Amino acid sequence: MGANFERMIQEYRGDMESVYQTWFIDNDQRLKAFRTIRNGVIEVIKDIENNTFGNDFKGSTLEIVVTAIAEQKQVFEGAAHAFYWKPKLRIPDIYENERNKKAFGRFLKSCLQATTEKQLIEEIVKLDQLQIKGLGPAVANILYFLHPTVFPPFNTAIVKGFNLLFDQKIKLGSWQEYLKMREIIRRVD
Repeated sequence: MGANFERMIQEYRGDMESVYQTWFIDNDQRLKAFRTIRNGVIEVIKDIENNTFGNDFKGSTLEIVVTAIAEQKQVFEGAAHAFYWKPKLRIPDIYENERNKKAFGRFLKSCLQATTEKQLIEEIVKLDQLQIKGLGPAVANILYFLHPTVFPPFNTAIVKGFNLLFDQKIKLGSWQEYLKMREIIRRVD
């Protein structure tokens, strides 16, 4: 990537006000959030399996999980937006469509239990093939808190920054685009 890229990384790491310093490094609150979110995902799975999940984001265990994610730092701000039930658009279609709701629960459970990167990627591909309306890579923010060394978070600001740094044209809303971004990031790592 070159000397410029290395210099930018070093400047960012050295900036005491950066998210790297204020949230990522040696932060007990961040580590507690990982446990809280993981336990919350377990509750979402239980609610879906027990048919008690409900037909709206508001008041659901998913709202609790995504709110905990959004509270972490600005990087996760807006994480909940993708999961709000939009009745006119019928998205995300996990609130009224039982088959999609169950598929989402199976996806979360499989990702929670997965022990290899290959298994996780296979689960993403399976979910993507179901074409559940409105259930795209915003879910990657949940995956990040389950497997932080395997999945980067995903939102508009991250995509814009990624595209600028890597001279790419990654688009929001596509699992294939997310996986492409993830692969490029992992190659640089």
